[in-house]
Amino acid sequence: MTPFRMIGLLGSHRFVLPALVTLGLTVTSTYVAQALLLSRIFGSVVSDGAVRWSIVGPAMAGLAAALLIRPALVLARELASTALMTAVKTDLRSRLIGDVVEERAADVRGRLGRDHALVVDGVENLDPYLGKYLPQVAMVVIACTGIGIAMVVIDPVVGAIALAAVLVLPLAPRAWDRILARKGADHWEAYEGLHAEFLDSMTGMTTLVLHGAEARRQRELQERSASLLSATMGQLKVSLIESGLSAFALVAVPALVLAAAWGRREHLSATAVFALILLSVELVRPLRDLATHWHAGYAGTYAGREILAVLQPHEHDREVDGLDQDQDGLSLSGATFTYPGADRPVLHSVTATWGRGLHVISGASGSGKSSMAAILAGLAEPEQGVVRLDGRALGREARRGEVALVAQDPVLFAGTVGDNIALARPATGQPRPIDEVAAVVGIGSDDPELTLDTVVGERGGLLSGGQRQRVALARALRLDRRVLILDEADSALDRRSEEAILARLATDQSDRIVLMVTHRPRPTGDAVSTTVLDAGQIARPVVTR
Repeated sequence: MTPFRMIGLLGSHRFVLPALVTLGLTVTSTYVAQALLLSRIFGSVVSDGAVRWSIVGPAMAGLAAALLIRPALVLARELASTALMTAVKTDLRSRLIGDVVEERAADVRGRLGRDHALVVDGVENLDPYLGKYLPQVAMVVIACTGIGIAMVVIDPVVGAIALAAVLVLPLAPRAWDRILARKGADHWEAYEGLHAEFLDSMTGMTTLVLHGAEARRQRELQERSASLLSATMGQLKVSLIESGLSAFALVAVPALVLAAAWGRREHLSATAVFALILLSVELVRPLRDLATHWHAGYAGTYAGREILAVLQPHEHDREVDGLDQDQDGLSLSGATFTYPGADRPVLHSVTATWGRGLHVISGASGSGKSSMAAILAGLAEPEQGVVRLDGRALGREARRGEVALVAQDPVLFAGTVGDNIALARPATGQPRPIDEVAAVVGIGSDDPELTLDTVVGERGGLLSGGQRQRVALARALRLDRRVLILDEADSALDRRSEEAILARLATDQSDRIVLMVTHRPRPTGDAVSTTVLDAGQIARPVVTR
């Protein structure tokens, strides 16, 4: 993968790259100044046989200034790089989570462990590549050109030899890059595989034990670990060979310049000889740093390829145009949706409209209820059809900003009930008070044992299914979205609790559209309408109260 494609991962932060390159060049300039000042000092001592303070004094003062300024410049560069990559990684993870969720909603064949490795470790691997290696690529071109020209000015013959050497010799180890890239890809694939298997094992440990499959799973994990070890050692061997060749090539350039300067000693002053030799060291310093950053960050190229594959624009990502002034509420027009690899659509030309208030979407398992909910929430995109809200056609991203979806098995995080509700914040405006949305779902009233201070445990393990659903519903209400979809989100609640929550939802916000997806055969008494799905189609006309 070329560095130019990887720049796209920086997104809106790519404008910081020139600043990082400038800071890097400023640091390099202190090394060049150090080389020139030292050559002046050494040349004066060798030529005169004694210290001439009129020359040495100012040169040493300049040298001290360069040595004092350099740490501050290096610190500024590191801080800028850290700030850049913190912002980039935050944005990438935010975009990746949304796109991975959407991709898995449409293709359930994905692996949670691989997705986790990509979002966590994959993004982290981009840090040294984007923050250090990419700026260094530009620095190498600019710095080596500038230093080479300076050497040509001092002596055209030695300068030309230095430029030719720096163009040819460091290219030899690049022949190993293809092999190293292949080994690195194998290593990342083995790491992702082990990560996926391990996370799946931890998640399904209870099931594995119940079926007596834990021993077989242990052997599978051992095989994956052995595969990762083999890939790691293979990658390390090639990397060490490449490092040795690079080090030899970079040492060979100053050695060649030294030999050329010695051959031209009769035509050069002592100061010029020292300047050429010391500048040749600085000529390869950017290349040495480039090799260092490459080895630190090349793993990011493989993760970057997968990240770009997830984030690359699809045809259905574009915003849908169109406005129907006469339409009010939420509508789905002519929606057809097929899961990847499926023989037939799970939804076929579905058209329905829902206004303000509570609506029921019912049907047997496999009828397409959850697929419809995923489309309305922006987690899936139909091959055909349009979603509109108050006459405005909504693309995928717009639907995510207008619709809150509460699933049957919500995900909670370690902490208290209040902590989990507080995670939800609207994109604009102030979030609703936590105690207000908690009261709507009956936290602290319908279930006195469930309060804002109740500890939920990892993945909500300390709560019952109904309690988890209450917390998830309160979290969704805090987003303050116009549309709220409950996809079997009340399945763990008893009938009385369900009716109490729905009654409070009906009076919570008068303009909210609530879609209750359920397989229960009986509709709720508060429903404005009932949409019945059967085999991916509307089974009968919508029943409206």
